[in-house]
Formats: sequence, structure tokens, C-alpha cells
Amino acid sequence: MGAILAPDGRRVTATMPIQPDGTYQRRVIRVVAADDHAAFLRATTETLTRAGLEVVGISMTGQGAIEDVRMHAPDVALVDLRMPGISGTDVARAVRARYPDTRVVILSAYGDREIVRLAIAAGATGYVTKDSTPEELVRAVCRAADGQPTLPT
Repeated sequence: MGAILAPDGRRVTATMPIQPDGTYQRRVIRVVAADDHAAFLRATTETLTRAGLEVVGISMTGQGAIEDVRMHAPDVALVDLRMPGISGTDVARAVRARYPDTRVVILSAYGDREIVRLAIAAGATGYVTKDSTPEELVRAVCRAADGQPTLPT
């Protein structure tokens, strides 16, 4: 499986395994996004939408992210590491335990190796720092949808 751009150049899709008739089945990647900073959340969701991903839930809390995952069954939950109440690592732990088909990507201003290690140990598939380019963010979400990790360099 791999994330690709559709022929129209706008839709980011994940290619499913080859079908018996020799064709590929394509699907749009569905994302829940959570960040406690409204402006950053808006910019993130606009970046994902412009890339052709479908943002199905938006929240400013970890608990809201978990509820959005429950309601929408997205491919990926993109969550801020530090939010009031439930942290991104707690979201990753809860989502992986209750909704194993949803991958979690942590988005954070902090790239410290120990914090990244703890996020991955909690069940996150990927970790992206907030200073990443829009392309790197989209790539991390697409890789997570395919079950492939992304870690900061």
C-alpha cells in the first residue's frame, strides 16, 4: 500500500491491495484533527483539506479527539501533544486500545527524543514537529494511514 496523488493532482489517496480483477481500490484518507490553539488547528485542517484529505472531525481537546474518532472512524487522528486535560499520548493510548484501525500522529512543538519515544510507546504511529513543512505534515498523515511510521529527523 502507498499514499499517492490521484490523476487530478488534488486527492491524496491510499491505495488498497490489488483486487482479483487486477485493479486497485482507492480511498480518500479521513482525518480527525485536535489542537488547543485555534489558529494552528485551522491552518492544519486547511493544509490537510487542500492536499485532498477529508477532515471529518475537529477538536480543541484530547477528549474531543477521542469522541471524534469514536463517531467518525477516521484513518488517522492528528493530535497535539500538549492539550488541557487529556494529552496527545493519552489520546494515542486510548485510540490504539479502543479503535485499532485508526492510526495516531502526534503533532508537537517539542522534538526531544525522549518525548518522541514516549509518544510511540503510547501507540502513536507518527510524530511531527510543528515547524515541519505542510508537505511533511501531509506525508506523515498519509504514511500513518498506510501504517508506516514517521519520526522527526
